[in-house]
Amino acid sequence: MYNSAKQLQRVLSAREIRKTFLDHFTLTHGHKFVRSSPVVPFCDPTVAFVNAGMNQFKSVFLGTAAAPHKRVANSQKCVRVGGKHNDLSVVGTDGYHHTFFEMLGNWSFGDYFKGEACSMALELLRGPYNIDPGRLYVTYFAGDKVLGIPADMECFEIWRSLGFVRLLPSQCGRQLCYINRSFRFPASRILPFGCKDNFWEMGSTGPCGPCTEIHIDHRPDLGSVEERAKLVNAGRSDLTELWNLVFIQYNRHADGSISQLPAHHVDTGMGFERLTAVLQNKTSNYDTDLFTPIFDGIQQVAKAPVYGGSFPDDTNAAVLDTSYRILADHARMITACLADGMLPDQNQKLRRVLRKALNISEHVFAHEKLLPQLVPIVVETLGEAYPEMSAKQQAVIDLINHEQEVYKNLRESSSKAFAEVLTEFPNLDDIDLMECPGFVPAYREFKVQRCKFDNNTIPGDFLYKLTDTYGLTEESFLKLAELENMNCDLERYRSEVSLAKIKAKAWHREEEGVSLSDLATEQRISEAQARLTKRLTATDNSHKYVYSFDKESESYRIPPLRSRVVGLLLNDAEVSRTQGSRFLDPTTDTISLVSAASNFYYESGGQQSDGGKILVSNKSHPDQPHLLDVINVKHLNGCVVHVCRLSTPTDAFELAIGDEVELQVDPQQRQLNTCHHTATHLLNAAIRSLFNKVTYQVSSSVTSEQCKLEVGLLGKRIQKADVQLIEDLINRVICSATPVKVELLSAAEVLQQNDITMVPGEVYPEQGLRLVNVLSPELQLSSKELCCGTHATNTSELSCFCIVNLKQTNRARFSFTAVAGQAAENVLKTAALLRHRVDLLDKQFRTDKMTNATETELQTIRHNMLHSDIKLPYAFKMDTLERISEMLKRIKESSRTTLKEFVEVEMRNLLQEKPLHTHPFILHYITSSALVEEIPLQRATKLCSDRPILVVSMCDSVVKARCCVPASCVTEQFNASTWLQSFADTFGGQVSAPKGQNPQAVCNMKGRRVSNLFEEQLEQAMAKAHAYAKLYL
Repeated sequence: MYNSAKQLQRVLSAREIRKTFLDHFTLTHGHKFVRSSPVVPFCDPTVAFVNAGMNQFKSVFLGTAAAPHKRVANSQKCVRVGGKHNDLSVVGTDGYHHTFFEMLGNWSFGDYFKGEACSMALELLRGPYNIDPGRLYVTYFAGDKVLGIPADMECFEIWRSLGFVRLLPSQCGRQLCYINRSFRFPASRILPFGCKDNFWEMGSTGPCGPCTEIHIDHRPDLGSVEERAKLVNAGRSDLTELWNLVFIQYNRHADGSISQLPAHHVDTGMGFERLTAVLQNKTSNYDTDLFTPIFDGIQQVAKAPVYGGSFPDDTNAAVLDTSYRILADHARMITACLADGMLPDQNQKLRRVLRKALNISEHVFAHEKLLPQLVPIVVETLGEAYPEMSAKQQAVIDLINHEQEVYKNLRESSSKAFAEVLTEFPNLDDIDLMECPGFVPAYREFKVQRCKFDNNTIPGDFLYKLTDTYGLTEESFLKLAELENMNCDLERYRSEVSLAKIKAKAWHREEEGVSLSDLATEQRISEAQARLTKRLTATDNSHKYVYSFDKESESYRIPPLRSRVVGLLLNDAEVSRTQGSRFLDPTTDTISLVSAASNFYYESGGQQSDGGKILVSNKSHPDQPHLLDVINVKHLNGCVVHVCRLSTPTDAFELAIGDEVELQVDPQQRQLNTCHHTATHLLNAAIRSLFNKVTYQVSSSVTSEQCKLEVGLLGKRIQKADVQLIEDLINRVICSATPVKVELLSAAEVLQQNDITMVPGEVYPEQGLRLVNVLSPELQLSSKELCCGTHATNTSELSCFCIVNLKQTNRARFSFTAVAGQAAENVLKTAALLRHRVDLLDKQFRTDKMTNATETELQTIRHNMLHSDIKLPYAFKMDTLERISEMLKRIKESSRTTLKEFVEVEMRNLLQEKPLHTHPFILHYITSSALVEEIPLQRATKLCSDRPILVVSMCDSVVKARCCVPASCVTEQFNASTWLQSFADTFGGQVSAPKGQNPQAVCNMKGRRVSNLFEEQLEQAMAKAHAYAKLYL
């Protein structure tokens, strides 16, 4: 490679090159350093990854957010693995493509513009980096007639003034040169290009503008300036772009038109890897000290041949060296993404890259644990610039190990049918759909139907079929569409889903007298609300956060709010005035009321909406206002819609646009919602604090009845004792009366902090972010979460806390259900009463005074604890069930009851709770089976002859099942054999009919010994059988 630098005394390391750039702008030119944003887009749903240095400043360019400083410089982490900027497919085949790269940049937000930007760039290249300017070419925008934008002659003149000028002609060898001070440039070094090369835009819409690029010639010895100038932007590896200076002055709209931005900005970007290669005199980015330590690590760990630097061509596939480059690149990208909180579970592109790296580690380097061992090397090369990588190093390794285990188990357990389709279509290995039982037939039908799809789009009705017939979720077919490089008609799909829901609701609510036409009316009302709010000014909803806690009454005070009515619907009709006499049925007619301001909380952040009343003036009796019951609160197009019913129907009721009303929030419901939301945050923080494992939030919901939190937790299985530890820590925090503080931040301020818990994949607004903070250092608990919900002002307001349910939802996910405040007090009272009753029964048992009636009561208590909605503290529930089971087992041993009674009590209770008209089939695990050595399942099935039944037992670690289907329900697709097989597949069980009986009418599953994962297997098998019956019965 031709040395592009002028006799450097020594070669700068990558760290020195990055520091020199930042120092040039921060110390010499008054820029403020702003740390890199995460590679997870924080406020921008239009991109899957941060793929350019300007992503975090997009809203500043659009004028919707304030700039952090007028002059900014940083080094931004970027990822390109899809969409318009996709480098994944070519990574490793050349010396300069990467999935992860760094972009050095400097920005001006309405401060300096083209002149200073060009001057500072040239100053850095010629000065601190000591690059020979005689190797540089610059380009400028030549204009575009279609867009109506003229050539950027201002930029041309700037470069002339900086030395690329025609001043004093003289003969310089065979080429014409132009002298300026101490250096000279041929005139042909300033080159015009069109939109493709010199008009920059991040996507199809958004900020854009002309740009000027600085290119560097790595081999000026190969031709004259005029000859080499023709190779600029020609895709040559020996003459490449070094720095792009974008002058952001336009905004491209969805219709393709261009308009001026409110202010002009500068956004420059210089690829760090390419700059490092230039300054270290390397022909490939992979030969720099950003990658060579990783290559050394691969070679040493895997004992592989040394990296040779060869590239694939017609004579050499260069498999080993290409694999070196892919693995090193992917290790950097994976480390950056995982350290920034991105999860493979929620980003299929990341999962695809990770699995590709795992495959290369295993199949090329013959070392399946190679990838996690590269993480510390990546952190060593990047951790100084991005400290979050150092802080999260162990978490990154744990996540990779977890993903490797998931991938390995998935491949080993994938069905024969999937293995066959995988052989036919190997690219399916990239997506995580092996566990979806309906995927194989769905994919085969997709392949058959694909030729009929227009515009490379999977139509909505076919998507609905994938859901309805094969059980694929929206997430599943989005993965499929991404793999096939197709789009999905989600709008039509969701319409189909909505219609299906309406029909389903009609079926379920027939008993309540709700017809299909009533549900269609609800749909029309929703559509009318959307149309109305599109024309209205956004509601001021800041008043929902105005409330206080009264210690004396231990309740919340929410001041009523008076506001003007700006929009009205009576059912689905927009009205300017409505009267009681216009109501057709006051018990069902609804008023949708939009006011200029509202203190009602609408459902968001997982928290349910408020209830309450709206007071409307009564002209006949001013002291007796009309009351509207608020039954729902919606947020549509920036407006808060209060869905109401008239409390007391009367013809005297009257309401019009412009009237002032009084909004009163139900303080009791708000208090329960508020306590449960703060409790959810404390639960999240307690799990992180106690177990110190990789933890991430999957979902949460908050109601007045309870709160639910589902978390991913790697390397930890939650047990009953852990639940007690969590409860104890949270109750101590409640007793400590720790303040709950709320701070308003911008997105830019949030990104400068490291310890904020955020939901992976969530897109947050640019401004007005609420940071809810609970710090209890003496108890080693810290909760800092971004949240729009309502929260307690002090932890003491929660009074007490308990977990009422724990469920493992998959290999590394746990779902907690908990209560706090008054709801928790009620649960503890119920537990105390139950404990007292069980103590009495236990006493009867021990004194040998137990009767058959007492024994039946124990069975009933046990059944209700397992199958009813009664809330009890989880640990107490497990202990009590164990006590009851022990008593019942000892009763059996004492022959106080028969096996038949065990089964019959449970089955009769079940059939009484699930009548035929609401439950067309029975699918049940006989919980009492665990108490005995053997259970005749035919006793259970004989009790249910009016519909299909599938019952399961587990005795002495052996699971069995039996299925009976009445002749009237038997079809080719649904019968005892096929239904039971859908259950048995999970356990690898064999299905056969009793000797001499019809397998379509009755079948048994031969006993299978189960492992300690029985609960998870049972849940999975029951879910498959339930889905099968729903689909084919």
